[in-house]
Amino acid sequence: MIKEGRIIIILTVILCICGIVLATEEQVEEIKIITKTINITTYVGPSPAKLTSTQGTTVVWINNLREPVEILFLDKKVVLACGSSVNFFVGKDGAYESAKIPFGGTASLCFLGKGEYKYIVKASSTFYPVRDKTQFRATVTIN
Repeated sequence: MIKEGRIIIILTVILCICGIVLATEEQVEEIKIITKTINITTYVGPSPAKLTSTQGTTVVWINNLREPVEILFLDKKVVLACGSSVNFFVGKDGAYESAKIPFGGTASLCFLGKGEYKYIVKASSTFYPVRDKTQFRATVTIN
């Protein structure tokens, strides 16, 4: 009787260990983190000017101009984005707008909605007089 009790305990322990091993071997869904960088330069503007990626991509703009810039979306507005955008805020119309991005500064936005997002990069005159009123046009396409 004592032997049978020990055998039952041993079998129970073995089954518990097997259950723990099987539970830890479940497949975890892999999440792809995609980041694309756009450099804003004096003569070229946003580079690349046409960026294509997938939903969930974070686009980082780096301002290499000698003055602050703003990013303004034109026809299709960004109304749905991942959390933690940098130098972007939700404007009065419910769409994302950039703040003034200083020289050497960055702005980032994670795109969730599919579509073609046309935007302009323009020099901001809030802090300094604008030397060049050139506006650069570019597009982010999310498939």
